[in-house]
Amino acid sequence: MKRIIILAFATALAAQPALGGLGDIVSSFRAPSRELRGLARSDTYLYALCYTSPNVIYRFNPDTGMIRGVWDTPRPEYNRGLAFSWGGHLWIGCFQNDTVYDCNHLTGSLNTSWSVGHDPYGLAPQCTGDGGRGTTALFSSDSLPAYIWRHRLSNGSILSSFRCGALRWDIAYDHRNQLIWAPSYGSIYGFRVNGSAPVASFAAPATEATGMAYHGQYLFIGCTNGYIYRVHCPGTVSVSPASFGKIKALQR
Repeated sequence: MKRIIILAFATALAAQPALGGLGDIVSSFRAPSRELRGLARSDTYLYALCYTSPNVIYRFNPDTGMIRGVWDTPRPEYNRGLAFSWGGHLWIGCFQNDTVYDCNHLTGSLNTSWSVGHDPYGLAPQCTGDGGRGTTALFSSDSLPAYIWRHRLSNGSILSSFRCGALRWDIAYDHRNQLIWAPSYGSIYGFRVNGSAPVASFAAPATEATGMAYHGQYLFIGCTNGYIYRVHCPGTVSVSPASFGKIKALQR
């Protein structure tokens, strides 16, 4: 059911200059709920999935945090993971019934859905440009078993997968570096799309990160402290030797 609610909820924090390093915080604003479970980004809007009762989707101005709309998810509970693909498709994961829903990005109306056979805790479009341009598949993450899956957009069939550390939160796809960014235990890890070993990492901006989206060399990261952060993600990410200690610990 669509909710016609337009709110000026967010209080934007003072933005600090972009420092250019991986994970540097550029700006932030308060989320409508600490129970954020997914983020997605189009060219115009930032979308957030909140684990309230019932679960809802918020549509924001990504620069100010001002809310432009809100509606209920197709299933009222147990939703995690959010992704946007070109053409106005907003993808929502539901781990209660192992299903991914394709919804209209402005109204929340259901286009279609498909079963994935696992808990879709995180979702991200495999795309070639910002705003979901050139999306050819949808990535999803699961914790038990700990895999990242790649699904065909038309019917959800599995195209490929690889084993990774336990990922119970949302993920983002960085098309410039061709990395899947995934949060785990206060850090953000970058995975290649065809292998299980993380190649980069940085500390989450605050506490545990639960929602992620990528756009314009930035990652939008929602954390359990009730804020959504925009952090720098350079077009060329180098692998830091300091990352490997954290990566090895994650994989044990």
